[in-house]
Amino acid sequence: MDLTARLLRFAAARPHVLVVAAAGHTAERLAVEAELARRGWPAAMSPADTDVLVVAGVPGPELAPVIESLWQQVPAPRARADVPETAVVGAVLDQAVALLADPLRQRRDPTPQRPSPATDVRPRQHAEHQHSEHQHGGHDHGGGMGMPGGLPMADVGPDRDGLTLDRLRVPLGPVLPDWPAGLVVEVVLQGDVVQEATARILDRAGQAQGSFWDAPDADRARRAAARHLDGLARLLTTAGWADPAATARHLRDELLSGARVGPLRLRTEALVATVRRSRTLRRMLRGLGRGAAGVDTLLAARLSALESAATDLDRPTSPVGGAGWGAGEPGIDELAELLVGAELAAARLIVAAVDPDTDRLPTDHTGHVHRG
Repeated sequence: MDLTARLLRFAAARPHVLVVAAAGHTAERLAVEAELARRGWPAAMSPADTDVLVVAGVPGPELAPVIESLWQQVPAPRARADVPETAVVGAVLDQAVALLADPLRQRRDPTPQRPSPATDVRPRQHAEHQHSEHQHGGHDHGGGMGMPGGLPMADVGPDRDGLTLDRLRVPLGPVLPDWPAGLVVEVVLQGDVVQEATARILDRAGQAQGSFWDAPDADRARRAAARHLDGLARLLTTAGWADPAATARHLRDELLSGARVGPLRLRTEALVATVRRSRTLRRMLRGLGRGAAGVDTLLAARLSALESAATDLDRPTSPVGGAGWGAGEPGIDELAELLVGAELAAARLIVAAVDPDTDRLPTDHTGHVHRG
């Protein structure tokens, strides 16, 4: 066996995986994450760190070109795994490993052509729309000039204090680790502060209404607890607290697989107590967001809702059970509003705290918030 083959087999034993989920395909995403955890495959943080690109669900016409652009940024050796339904997760990942370890097939893989940064996180149609805004004034005030590689040139405008500063449009999503499926947030920055925010869901109009987290009465408590564990895991991962995040995902997967509720309830309560005791996490989240919708407040609400749902596991048909937040789950409008006035470095934590259910949001709704 030559050296190349040995190295490929070594890489294929524990590949780094980047998961891209389509809106309306939460079941496929959860099945992929559960199988990756079972195999012990680590998550990739960027295309450059990716060995296997997994597409959970069937992307629509807006997300598909974004995924193709992303795929061109993944360096060889590489493999792509498309998971259109939950039943094929294991087989598709096995095929990806075989492809990753095959020297002949890797040699035939064309060398990726690195696209411009402007196509990394948004579909071509949206990028063209933004270019049109530059040419015709739109929300920008600096004309239609652009930087090499497709990045827009910063224009100028007044900030919150009346000072004239550079303004730069930056897209967030739809492909980021632990990012809501199909979500794209366009922010206008002055310095590192978000002055405007617009949020939308790619391909949402083509998805069936309803959410994976909605369930019949018999499964309501399990789905409610699993939903809050899923959101908690996203926030903890984004905050860099890996071990409790992994525990939350493991409990989520056990709940959805039908495991006995007694031990799960006790372990869930222990996880909630651990997160609440963390002074480091409280200090990190304090001041992010505003008022009753601050990140620390949203986390406290998530933990309380998780506690309530865990209690209801012993009473699966309790009317208290449900996958929402009780007083109304934060949606796309609240998300855009929270981002305005925040520093860019805090944006990921704010999105993770809100964790909007993109399966549930209306098809024709876009959140746009501006602060002059």
